[in-house]
Amino acid sequence: MWRLAAGAAFGLLLAGSGCVYAPACPKSQGPEVEAPAPASGTVFVGSGDPYVPGPLAVRVADVQACQYDNPVPLLVYAPDAPAAYPVVVFQHGFMTRNRAYGEVLRHLATHGFVAVAPQMYEPGLAALFGRPTAAEEAQVAAELLDWIPAGLPAVLNYTPAVGRVGLAGHSRGGKVVWLILRAEPTRASAVAGVDPVDGTGGPLGNQARVARGQFPFSLPALVIGTGLGGDCAPAGDNHEQFYAASRAPAWHVVIPEAGHADMLDEWAAQAAGAVCPGGPGRAGVRRLTAGLLVAFFRGALQGDSAAYAYLEDTAQAPLAIEVEVAR
Repeated sequence: MWRLAAGAAFGLLLAGSGCVYAPACPKSQGPEVEAPAPASGTVFVGSGDPYVPGPLAVRVADVQACQYDNPVPLLVYAPDAPAAYPVVVFQHGFMTRNRAYGEVLRHLATHGFVAVAPQMYEPGLAALFGRPTAAEEAQVAAELLDWIPAGLPAVLNYTPAVGRVGLAGHSRGGKVVWLILRAEPTRASAVAGVDPVDGTGGPLGNQARVARGQFPFSLPALVIGTGLGGDCAPAGDNHEQFYAASRAPAWHVVIPEAGHADMLDEWAAQAAGAVCPGGPGRAGVRRLTAGLLVAFFRGALQGDSAAYAYLEDTAQAPLAIEVEVAR
């Protein structure tokens, strides 16, 4: 979580007031849908430059809470043609909208992933003062993971590779995905943090850090950091701690000339720039972030281990990066 002033201003710029989202859904409220056939064939494996859009046409589903018994509202970016695509669940940052990551998530889908972006709560004063906590958010996110095997095929009308799930999150969303894995490491096959922040709960300061000592599990991990995070991703609670806590294999890719919100869609990044200073090339940061996620999840979920080389290739990256690797 960002420091109080930064989080308040950024959240109100993006969303206005709101209250905590209550995820209780009456069972079987959603429409009765005949289950699509299981995914056939091998898991889809992408190819080509991860920094340019992939070849697949993409559709976007805007799913209301409980529409298919899903515990929270969702945006789902998926390839249009049915196949066994791995699934990436992306957790939004503190006081941020899931729709603020559309460019990055659409890019993922063009390369053969189903990107699921929940809206965990309504941004506003309640969230600003610690409702829900990151731990409560992680509990609801775990409910969403339970929903995916049966619920996501109903949304798509085809069955992706629901047994190959990656978790990713920006800012506090990064903390949330590691909280999920601390509780149950088998929830995912890989984890990525986009400038993750390990805050302690704003003015109350009553939320424990997740990056305390080494994480008690070993999954492929990607930690993307920014060099201009400032108060929005403060030293001592930022990407450095997440990478230090990660066991091999892990990659730490830092974008020195990027700000904490530069990977958001342009409308959201501009709003956030009033509080979270950005770098000179937000479009490049979005392209870089999307490509790193494609390369990482292509290796971890699609099974193409050669794709990991992109994470270390400073020459091919669209912007200057600094890389550490734990093998």
